[in-house]
Amino acid sequence: MPETLNHWIGPFIPAVLMLSIVIANHVVTGQRNDRKAAVEATRFSAALAAEMRAMLDLYKVNLDLIEQQANYLLSTRSSIAIYKGNLGRLAVLLEKPAIEHVVGVFAQNERIEAVVAAHSNLKCNLTYQFSQADTKQDEWKKMYERGSRSIISACQILEGDIGSPRAVGKAVPWRIAFGQLVDRSQGLGERRWSTG
Repeated sequence: MPETLNHWIGPFIPAVLMLSIVIANHVVTGQRNDRKAAVEATRFSAALAAEMRAMLDLYKVNLDLIEQQANYLLSTRSSIAIYKGNLGRLAVLLEKPAIEHVVGVFAQNERIEAVVAAHSNLKCNLTYQFSQADTKQDEWKKMYERGSRSIISACQILEGDIGSPRAVGKAVPWRIAFGQLVDRSQGLGERRWSTG
């Protein structure tokens, strides 16, 4: 009896070993990629939060300049490098609420810059200079205050979202992956036996 059992099982042992090696390799590679994506998402979130905090500092300076009724404001466009250079990574590495808030903050910043630029002259891409007669400082103050609140909210979401890559990149437990592979191979084997 053991000889007949060995006769039937023996040819399948190399295939089972190869299959187990492939599964182990797939699981280890998937876990490594998930860790790499999580680290990259953490770093990207931290960089975006830092860039938005720098923009928030410029907003505070501009609010102080408006209070002092100065004839110039600082431009915030020149400090936006990480966001503009990584738009593709934004959609891949962040969750939906974080994406909505981050894009909203930078869109709001562009609107503020456009309104201020419409009433002033840009000097050296760093400041907007205007005459006191042509200013709408109350309107600008409200826009900068709303923008500040949006930045604070987006930074809080990013800091709470650090380390969680998009749902596609989340780790699938190895048991689920193994179960799916076994189910597929059983279905393939059943089709082969039924047709042959």
